[in-house]
Amino acid sequence: MVRTRTDHIILWPSYFDSRKKRSSGRRVPKALAVEKPTVEELFKAVSSLELEAVILENKAYPSNWWEYEGCVSVEKSLPKTELISKVAPKLKAIRNQ
Repeated sequence: MVRTRTDHIILWPSYFDSRKKRSSGRRVPKALAVEKPTVEELFKAVSSLELEAVILENKAYPSNWWEYEGCVSVEKSLPKTELISKVAPKLKAIRNQ
C-alpha cells in the first residue's frame, strides 16, 4: 500500500485505462479513457496543469497488486475527483499527439 502525506493525492494509471471496468478501478468515462496509459504520460498530463507531482516507481494499484505500473503523487490543491476530471482530457490529448 502506498502511504503518503495528507497533502498529496495519488493518481494511478488504472483510473484512466479504457480496458478496465469501473468496478476494476477506472474512474473516468470511457470517452475520456485511453488504452493502457503509462505513468510517464500521466505525469506529463499532471505537469501540463502546472501542479507539483512526483512519479513513484514500482508501486502496484491495490486491486492489481501483481502489476507494478507505478503512480503519480500530486500536491493537493483541489479535490481528487476534480483533479481526475481535469487530468483525463489532458492525458487523452497527449495520447492523440
